[in-house]
Amino acid sequence: MLLITWRLGMLHGKILYIGSKAGTSLHRAEALRRSGYDVVHISPYEDLPKHWALWLSRFGGPGLDGIVARSLKRQIAQQRFPIALVDSGDVVGPKALRHIRQVASKTANYCQDNPYGDPPPERRRWTLFRRAAPGYDLLVTPRRENADVLVQKLTGKQPMQVWFSADEVAHQPQSLTKAETAEWASDVIFAGAWMPGRDAFMAKLVEAGLPLKIYGLRWERSPDFERIRSAVQFRFLNGADYAKAIQCSKVALVLVNGANSDLHTTRSTEIPAIGAAMCAPRTIHHANLYRDGDEALFFDNADECIAQCRRLLADVDLRERVASGGRHRTFQNRTYNEDLMKSIVDRLSDLPEVRA
Repeated sequence: MLLITWRLGMLHGKILYIGSKAGTSLHRAEALRRSGYDVVHISPYEDLPKHWALWLSRFGGPGLDGIVARSLKRQIAQQRFPIALVDSGDVVGPKALRHIRQVASKTANYCQDNPYGDPPPERRRWTLFRRAAPGYDLLVTPRRENADVLVQKLTGKQPMQVWFSADEVAHQPQSLTKAETAEWASDVIFAGAWMPGRDAFMAKLVEAGLPLKIYGLRWERSPDFERIRSAVQFRFLNGADYAKAIQCSKVALVLVNGANSDLHTTRSTEIPAIGAAMCAPRTIHHANLYRDGDEALFFDNADECIAQCRRLLADVDLRERVASGGRHRTFQNRTYNEDLMKSIVDRLSDLPEVRA
């Protein structure tokens, strides 16, 4: 009875949400609002010095924790909250988290990256996070291989594992003008940053004559850049442009990030939600989320990816069936932000208030 009363109170109470005011972090804050929560959204990055990201990634960000702690104290002032949710938490160190715990009865962290590896990718970027992580009441992480073991090793806590999620508003089919459709039209699209290994894969697709457009950052750094230059669009997709580009493609590719131990990604949920036919690596997670051949097409290597893309390009009925089936499946899977955020709040609500 007490738990039911606490949850009902939460629908009318405030949630302190600490995270970026852009991108998917903003999507998740808005999802909480759509779900009936009164959200106070504060950015931990607001008062950081100009080159803080470089300082963090190269040296671990000494001094940033104190700056963030003072910034949060100023922004929060005298407010108090039953719950605080920290998104990412890359600049939230022990001092900042200590203040958050002073103003919120329970705290949770949701990080889409993988700071729990030993060592983590971008290891110095996660220095502050790793120092603070044991202090959260709940740690939420996307499903990854050995995620439970790694989180428990770092924090002594069992994590809540979730699917990556799309957004109910940002990632849905839009009514586009003819001009927008023409601007963003593509046969095969990949939207994502360059990282080692991806370029050689993409080069095989380009050299096989696949009509591919690549959007994202850092592709010019690739040692195989000349092999893929014709496909690179030199344009970063963000917000509405990203959704338009996916929607106007015939086939949208997914590649997983091996450095993060990913077996699915945000693209795995966003692409079907937007309504495009998805071609993705054959992983355990993708197989759990979609039926191969009906809701997505899977591949094991570049040659099979080329063949699957050609199948989709040549067969309009197949392409439309896969796109429609994939979108329908996202609702069955409940891989959307509102479901994600409500599940985090509910799990946090179930935890006892235990503070040292």
